[in-house]
Amino acid sequence: MEQEQENPKRESQSAAEVLIQMLGPQTNKRFVAFYLLSLVIDLAAFRSLIAVGVKADLSQMASFSLGALFVFILGIGAGLAAPGGFAGAQSWRQYARFLTVSLLALFLRSAVLLLLITNWNWQLQTAILVAIPIGAAVLFIGIGLCVIPGRWSNEMSASQWRWVTIGMLAYALVLKLAFMGVVNVIPEEAYYWNYARHLDLSYLDHPPMVAWLIWLSTSVFGKSEFSVRLPAFVCWVIAALFVFRLTFNLFDRTTAYRVILLLAVLPIYFGLGFFMTPDAPMYAAWAGCLYFLQRALLDENKKAWWGVGVCMGVGMLSKYTIALLGLGTLIFVLVDRQSRRWLLRPEPYLAAMIALAIFTPVLIWNMKHDWASFAFQGPDRWEGSSKFYLHILIGTWFLLLTPTALFDIVKILWPRRATSGAGSQQSTVEHRRYLWVVIFTLAPLSVFVFFSLSHQVKLNWTAPVWLAVIPVVAWDMVPHPGELAGSITKWIRRTWMPTVIALLIIHGASFYYISLGLPGAGPVSTKRLFGPWRQLGDKVGAIEKVVEVETKSKPILVGMDKNFISSLLSFYAFGHNGAVLNIGGPHLFGGRSLMWAYWLPASAAVGRNFLMVDFDRRRLADQALSKYFDSTSDVSTEVLKINDRVLGYFYWRIGYRYRGLAGNPRNVPASLDAES
Repeated sequence: MEQEQENPKRESQSAAEVLIQMLGPQTNKRFVAFYLLSLVIDLAAFRSLIAVGVKADLSQMASFSLGALFVFILGIGAGLAAPGGFAGAQSWRQYARFLTVSLLALFLRSAVLLLLITNWNWQLQTAILVAIPIGAAVLFIGIGLCVIPGRWSNEMSASQWRWVTIGMLAYALVLKLAFMGVVNVIPEEAYYWNYARHLDLSYLDHPPMVAWLIWLSTSVFGKSEFSVRLPAFVCWVIAALFVFRLTFNLFDRTTAYRVILLLAVLPIYFGLGFFMTPDAPMYAAWAGCLYFLQRALLDENKKAWWGVGVCMGVGMLSKYTIALLGLGTLIFVLVDRQSRRWLLRPEPYLAAMIALAIFTPVLIWNMKHDWASFAFQGPDRWEGSSKFYLHILIGTWFLLLTPTALFDIVKILWPRRATSGAGSQQSTVEHRRYLWVVIFTLAPLSVFVFFSLSHQVKLNWTAPVWLAVIPVVAWDMVPHPGELAGSITKWIRRTWMPTVIALLIIHGASFYYISLGLPGAGPVSTKRLFGPWRQLGDKVGAIEKVVEVETKSKPILVGMDKNFISSLLSFYAFGHNGAVLNIGGPHLFGGRSLMWAYWLPASAAVGRNFLMVDFDRRRLADQALSKYFDSTSDVSTEVLKINDRVLGYFYWRIGYRYRGLAGNPRNVPASLDAES
């Protein structure tokens, strides 16, 4: 275990001191002058472009590029940063770093500008006064730390490494916070928001924690994309604190900073801290459970079992997957001789009782609903056709963890040979720590691997599994005194910094594309999770009002897919006073629509008019639908477009006086049956 050797003076350096040290004493004053002048050029260019009619998004991109180019040509390229400028074989690396830093600054500035205009309703000319300095600050700091020749070195002090890590972490978190209120909710988030509108002890497909958290956030901050997602960000912070403490216990503080950086940038954890799904609170509870299990099993702290029980209970209120940590605990206690004494101690059993007590609301709901949730998450998961998905599961690990992290994890978990000093106390501690990491990673993972041999495993299922090994990955990112690193280890370490930078760019570019589209590409279409849902809601809401006037009754909006369209319409087609029983799904025609079947049973919709909406014209045109109504209209088409760019289409059809399912409940239209 590494012990930090920095002397107190260097260890206490502030961020400003580190930046000044890396820039150099003669560079600072002159470079700051160029930085301030670039702000003036940026603002003047932006206002000029807006004045001649250029669109805001292109204007801010062009003005930023002009300001950054000024800094580059007159500041860095002319040799201000260091004698000799960018001459020599290293010049292309400086150019690449400058381009990278510029992209990062542009994405964050764009996010802030969008947030101020879209959510806070600021005027464009006012919002740009805030966005420009923020983008320029990222550019200035990034140049000082990464671009200036001779300033970036593998020999940086621990203070410098720590502040570089904190800087990247801060960037990732601010980027996430800025885009949280800009990006439309995805269908799953809209569905869980409906959980919150129908508060209960539990639900068919998930426990209630996601609903309780969304209800609390939207009750305080009102209905918005940001308030729906805020609990996910808070859960990420809680998880990060637990993993920080876990890593500090296993290694040291510097490694703990690096582990939070990994949690901030690795795609799977970046997403879990952005989108509000049941995984977010379960992820936080999983991290807390690991922390207390390390304290209980490795540090032999009896009181830590109380924390294990609370975290396990909260996790079970979030998602049943956390029960796999119980499997890992049992295996570790049986395998580790020193831990077997816990089998005869009351603390683990008290922890289980605490978890069960917290889990009581879910048990009560299931007792009242014929154990529907347990059947849905248990036997129903094993039904259906058998198909081999292991290769797809492994492929998702490369995507969600990155090849660098996955190769490092495989290297860490690969069986080790016993060392010559295996009997020493230090070796015993290291062996138990290694055993703890391996078991709490591979025991849960093996369940998903086994399931994938015959069934589909979703992308997010294995996300918390890696939390036990991520601290070791953070430790392995840098060399350590006296270490004999092999070629594979050296290669992985060389790729970590490019990987982190690439991920920051990918996250920023992805959110920019989702929100505004990229030049020549436009925003994403309705065929993906992200789409122009606000426009969809506005158009369907307008059609609904016309139907209400014509029929003198408010129609029920029915999304014809399983649950996504109904959820999106409930969020974007209604304001704060949307009717609780005014949304339905394919269960009204004998299909499946999860909780929508509970919120609006078919019997409650008999005699009502339906406004059916779908992205697939085939389902609405199915002649079998006419059997459920006294009469139906033809299928109509609506266009969804932004800035004159067509993004997609949706279709709608009216059904007059719904007859219900009585007499023929299994006559499901073929198109709906395939969807369900």
